[in-house]
Amino acid sequence: MTDVINHPAYKIPVKTVASYYDLHWKEEYKSLRAYNRDVGEETSITLVRPRSKEELLRLGEALVKIYEYYRGFFGRSPDYMNLWTMVFFAHAEDYFGKNFGSKFMENAMEIYRESTKRDHFYTHAIVAPMYDRSRPPSQWEDPYIQIGVTEERQDGVVVRGAAMICTAGPYAEMLWYLPNMRRDSDPRYAIYFSIPTTSKGVRFISRRGFQPREGGEFEYPISSKWEESDSILVLDNVLVPWDRIIFYKKPELIEDLMWHTVGLRGWFNWHFMIQHYARLKFLAGLAMTVTEAANTNTFINVQEKIGEILIYLAMNEAALYGSVARAQELPNIVRPDPYISISASHFNMKAVPRANEILRLITAGSSIPIPAGAKDFTNPEERAYLDKYMAMKGLDALERVKTFNLLWDVIGSEVGMRYEQYDRFSRGDPTIRWAQTYTEVFKDRKGEFVRLVKEILDQMPNPRS
Repeated sequence: MTDVINHPAYKIPVKTVASYYDLHWKEEYKSLRAYNRDVGEETSITLVRPRSKEELLRLGEALVKIYEYYRGFFGRSPDYMNLWTMVFFAHAEDYFGKNFGSKFMENAMEIYRESTKRDHFYTHAIVAPMYDRSRPPSQWEDPYIQIGVTEERQDGVVVRGAAMICTAGPYAEMLWYLPNMRRDSDPRYAIYFSIPTTSKGVRFISRRGFQPREGGEFEYPISSKWEESDSILVLDNVLVPWDRIIFYKKPELIEDLMWHTVGLRGWFNWHFMIQHYARLKFLAGLAMTVTEAANTNTFINVQEKIGEILIYLAMNEAALYGSVARAQELPNIVRPDPYISISASHFNMKAVPRANEILRLITAGSSIPIPAGAKDFTNPEERAYLDKYMAMKGLDALERVKTFNLLWDVIGSEVGMRYEQYDRFSRGDPTIRWAQTYTEVFKDRKGEFVRLVKEILDQMPNPRS
């Protein structure tokens, strides 16, 4: 395919990405731009390395502004991977240089400079296809179902395999490939690199598009703005030049990248938390709008459920500002507190789908959009019936249909259900992630908590014999 921009499956996200770049030049969004000392010019703030808590707060609030524009949808916006590229640059010396040598350090720095200069739109892929989860990929009949190095050459390495889910792949300019090394520590898979999506041998196999049908924006106000395509990434003997590689052949160093020196897991969960904070604001507003129109907001059971969404919202707001207040101030970067950001993000894997469920419960059968189409309002005879029987106490018939079309697009359409499934599983299995909060995130603070119990136990007298 050559005309990605106008293809029905991609033209909506392409337009949305374009609007993201345009936002930076609107007066009310000028906080999205900032002077970048690392390159000596103004760039998107999402590429600026925060060196103080104040700068980290400005970055967080700029991300909130972006995701309020998206209403918490469109998670694979350019800003998401901008943070990754910036974080790799910040740790070029103390992680990539220290562990892989000066060449890989320079690669991390130069890829960052390239991205700031050209304002690249990056996507990424991590997860191997689900061929057989009972065995590691190196034990599969074909060990190159997961992307791995098949050949080293003077000009680079050749890789083959696939990864999923690569959201935005067909219309992104650049790709970060970062595999899940926990599933298999075979060195052939231990490679992180950046390449153009137009590189020879790169293929994207997309799911069918969820773009609106003939009803357009009237019937699908979310789908028509924030549908983003997902795909399988296929690398068919792709040459990756040496200067595009930042991590190679040392699978044991993945923990240091994800949890410790680089702390990538803390960063991307902070970003997810901000996305979902913005989404919860929108969902709370939608719950208020539909229940106040029907006057069901006076019912105690409805008030309780809206209150539940607001509790989730307040907890995310506290997590955002708490993660900055307790940020880790390193010599090369200031990063959000990982205990807070990871915990909040893991919490949202259940909280955001629960907010969708609440919207279904408090609107019940009225959530089904009948009628849905604009055409129903163009026939004068039919319009008279609609105006009489489809009005609600707080909304006339037309506004009622528009409101409930919006509701359905969030909780019932293909796009709405795709987002809900993504919210649940985009960081992995919620059961595993919640368990990791105990086994890994708070692992080094176990003594702090257990001590509070042990001190009481030590103070308790033993029975006399």
